[in-house]
Amino acid sequence: MVGMGEHDGLENRYMPRFETLLSESGVVVECRRDRAGIDTGLHLFAREEKTTKQGEVRPYWRALAGRVWFQLKGLHASTMSADKFHGAELVTVKVGVEHLKFWFAAPEPVYLVVYVESVNTFVGVDVRELVERAWGPTFYASVRDRRGEVTAHVPTASVMNSERIASLVNHRSMRIVGPAFRGRPLGHRMDPLRSVLAYPSNARWVEMVTRVLQVHDFREASRHQIGELTVLRGTIAQTLLWQSPAFSEYGYRHLGEVRDEPAPEQVFGDVCVILDGAKDRTTFSGEEAAAAAELIDAATTNGESVVLFFRGRDLSGAGGLWRSTARGSTASDRSGMWHQLGLEALSFLVLTATLVYLEFAPDLDWNDMNYLD
Repeated sequence: MVGMGEHDGLENRYMPRFETLLSESGVVVECRRDRAGIDTGLHLFAREEKTTKQGEVRPYWRALAGRVWFQLKGLHASTMSADKFHGAELVTVKVGVEHLKFWFAAPEPVYLVVYVESVNTFVGVDVRELVERAWGPTFYASVRDRRGEVTAHVPTASVMNSERIASLVNHRSMRIVGPAFRGRPLGHRMDPLRSVLAYPSNARWVEMVTRVLQVHDFREASRHQIGELTVLRGTIAQTLLWQSPAFSEYGYRHLGEVRDEPAPEQVFGDVCVILDGAKDRTTFSGEEAAAAAELIDAATTNGESVVLFFRGRDLSGAGGLWRSTARGSTASDRSGMWHQLGLEALSFLVLTATLVYLEFAPDLDWNDMNYLD
């Protein structure tokens, strides 16, 4: 049947009201088609004052770089009465799983806003806050195999009025309003020095190591396979620098005391990179043992640094096996020529390379997860 339903009528009433509210704090950004679960947006402006040539002080709006996006839902009075709203702490709505993941990962803030008809009020929450409150670090793992819709909860106290919308000027593009690590926006809240990946699959581990090398401008010259070892030769053109959470102090001895940090390690220039994807390795095959010793000796003789990535904990038996192998080679006699990176060191590199983290985040699980303040 051609026409509009009851919900269409509700949307036709609340959408103009909300955009009028937005226009008090900037320029409304129109989404001609809702193809990304976004209804409307706001280009933020800061309210300031400007002196005219005649010396008069007048209001002035200065354009900012940031924009905020909104997805609106409506609740009929028959669904939630005024009494029910005032007695509740949360408003419940259904949202698509794929939409929620898209909003959560968006580089600019996305708000889920609910119009409650019975009280003629908008309530809304930043999707990042919504997800972190409801799912915490398990979000991606919880929805990885979900399809359809999930239930989202918006606090009734989070009223989207003129004052609240005016405060959105604190938002900036690329999510740099969150915690920073040494002045660097990370795009997440995890502490790179105190968070450690759970064992990824071998294929995913190889992809992560490869991307980390790529973003540090690794220029591969050759590649060959020896047993479970992949050997790459080439040049790292941008310094690869890391600290391993395996050697981090997690707690404080005394309140407010500065925690000890692990020593920084770095590599640059010509390298021989060894990828060992075996999990919890305890020994080498004869072919691998002979090749490892030969590779390390040849690399150090040629002035190359040896960089080992292995799919195990830095302080595991696999790490100890590789350290003993290095001690029996010429690398032990040349300072800074041998570097080995287990899951802890890789975790640091992934968490501090924002674009790499955002690429892999939906598929990552964590054994240790600690948030930055």
